[in-house]
Amino acid sequence: MKHLLAAMFVFLLVAAAKADAPDSMMIHVRMEAVLLSDNDGSNPKGVLSIAQLEQWIDNANESLRVSHANIVIDFDPKKDLARVRNSTINRLDHNSNGVASVHAAKYPNKMVVFFRAYNPAGSGVAVTGNGYTAYNEYVPVGSSGCTGSSTSGCSASYTVMPSVYCYTTVATDRVKAGQPYGPLGPDKSGCGIKNAGGWYVYQLFGQLTHEVGHYFGLPHTFPGSYDFLSTPALLQSWYDGTPRAGTKRSIRIYDGDSAGGPLIDDGTPIMSGWTFTVPDTPSDAGAHLFTDNNLSMCDTPDKTIKDGSGARVVFHAARYTLHASFAGKPVALTFRPDKGDVMSYFVCKRPATFSEGQVATMRHVLTTDPQRNYLLCRNPADAALRPYMTCPKKLPHIVHRPPSIKMPQAGKPYTAF
Repeated sequence: MKHLLAAMFVFLLVAAAKADAPDSMMIHVRMEAVLLSDNDGSNPKGVLSIAQLEQWIDNANESLRVSHANIVIDFDPKKDLARVRNSTINRLDHNSNGVASVHAAKYPNKMVVFFRAYNPAGSGVAVTGNGYTAYNEYVPVGSSGCTGSSTSGCSASYTVMPSVYCYTTVATDRVKAGQPYGPLGPDKSGCGIKNAGGWYVYQLFGQLTHEVGHYFGLPHTFPGSYDFLSTPALLQSWYDGTPRAGTKRSIRIYDGDSAGGPLIDDGTPIMSGWTFTVPDTPSDAGAHLFTDNNLSMCDTPDKTIKDGSGARVVFHAARYTLHASFAGKPVALTFRPDKGDVMSYFVCKRPATFSEGQVATMRHVLTTDPQRNYLLCRNPADAALRPYMTCPKKLPHIVHRPPSIKMPQAGKPYTAF
């Protein structure tokens, strides 16, 4: 499972040659929303309203639309919504992957999204941890290895989200005197969110959109599974690391979705062996470099930060430059991150957008990768795509069953957040 995503992209290189589906052809992906509560029924239904859930989905579809992806997430609350009592899954935080993976297999041919709720509605901040996506082998109910009374071999990928819409917020920029609204204007979430602590605060409307990107095969624009390059010393240390074989040491080391780097991991084993092929996103060291240094991420003022390492970062308008050294010689690297890209951690544009390269990668993964094209192979709305897809010749007979909650715990998830 550890190297499943790497294998996913290797498959793209060795799969039987087939022309990609024309960009004009619409791809439909059905989504199953699983609203969770604990075993005893605490955290009752309604923590996430259907209207709020649909706002998250609408935001994702709007980003796909304005990016000309011709991909749409289909969701019907009468057919694609389950309310499940399961304390283990409800408290997922990059753990208990076996339980969640088996449960996700109960919703075959769908993108499965678990919405966690730890505390009763109205109790305040009700979840810990952010959204993430776990990649698993697809073994749905009714297929070989997942039949009869035993479901321990069942498996599917899934996304984990919080389910308290109004308490998933992000602070973007420092408040400016005389300017009541930040870079995205007034908050339109309906949550009544107010600026706090001297920062403009917004509902994190693009959180599901970001996880949709992961589910469809996209990594971050910055290196690593999370945004951790927050100081000049860390940026310099990352540059000092060993680049991937055949790769020239350059600013591309910081490009998280480029085959040019990075090689070294971010302190977790899950990044080992990843290779990506999105050629058109700029190098990006992440958003925490801004917010962890008390700087606005969107409308960033001119400023220089130092930390005693000898390296410094100089911010100016939409760019910033790392001044460091390597092998005793000075190095200057100027970054111009796309602060409106869905797969970054910046929240500076609504709707956030996917680049052309990201769109091409998502479409290719969805139609050719066996760990994702199951989302399309049985969907009547995708019938016109069949000549361009690599669906199994014999699809398993899917047996629909009510969700089960007593499943053994397996290994750790292979995740992207």
